[in-house]
Amino acid sequence: MHKNHQRLLFLGLLFSGVLFAMLLAVNCGYARISYDQVLMTVWRPWESGASLVLVQIRLPRIVLAVLCGMGLALSGCTLQSVTENPLADPGILGINAGAGLMVMIFLAYFPSLHLYAMIYQPLFALAGGLLVAVFLYGFSRRRGKVNTDYLLLGGIAAAAGFSALMVVMGADMENNSYQAVARWLAGNIWGSSWYQVKTLLPYLLVLIPFLLWRAGIMDVLQLGEETASSLGIKVEKERLLLLFIAVALAASCISVSGGIGFIGLVAPHMARRIVGVQHGYLLPASMLIGGLFLLLADTAGRSLFQSIEVPVGIVISVLAAPYFLYLLHRR
Repeated sequence: MHKNHQRLLFLGLLFSGVLFAMLLAVNCGYARISYDQVLMTVWRPWESGASLVLVQIRLPRIVLAVLCGMGLALSGCTLQSVTENPLADPGILGINAGAGLMVMIFLAYFPSLHLYAMIYQPLFALAGGLLVAVFLYGFSRRRGKVNTDYLLLGGIAAAAGFSALMVVMGADMENNSYQAVARWLAGNIWGSSWYQVKTLLPYLLVLIPFLLWRAGIMDVLQLGEETASSLGIKVEKERLLLLFIAVALAASCISVSGGIGFIGLVAPHMARRIVGVQHGYLLPASMLIGGLFLLLADTAGRSLFQSIEVPVGIVISVLAAPYFLYLLHRR
């Protein structure tokens, strides 16, 4: 079988896996919903007793998990391509922490804007993510080029610094507000409503197609600056543009999902093992793996224990941290 046909087959299998995981997640949780009830809700929602739980609580959460996983994975894959660093990830580079700090500021100190959270919360997250990105770009730039080692070290330092600021801010907040923020920071799919889905969807509909459209440019950038320049590519301009879009994509997802790390690191590496390094296949594969991974982790977090719900960010960290150490050791 031709390699491209194999890659398309793998993409089809991944897409089928996401659909199957969504179907599985419908019946997982404190309130069990049989598939007969699911079908009844689809065909005759006014006669189904499970309609409220399924349509208003469980389905939005499932959709939100898939969308956030896809966005974070695509952002991580783009960052790895732009920085030429296989360890680049919105969480490791501090973008999650910067976006999280600004969202925390929004939630704690701008209550008058909460009515318009659909507009302002992603914008605050974007501002925090861009602040970190600008700092990293300036810090890691050496002799006209981005030094990937400085980029990684600067990102770790930025993540630690912003995380410390969030702890300091949390100590000054009211107990109820801090508990809500703490759950959000732990990486909880806190929205669980169509409102959060509608908040995120416009950003994804703009940013994801743009990055998929630039897949060919990312392939050329992997050939090196001299080769890319000789082919007419404005390397610095393209890198800055892709960096901005990747940060915006990660920040928009973080604004509704909280501090979820490692998705943008693990998913692209898994995708490379399946479809190779050609971005036309790598980007969609990363998205599908990211959506599948986050959905399965969220489903596990709300199903493993009957009395408590483990935030998905904690589940992801437990599963993915050893893989990060493996990548770091191999590098």
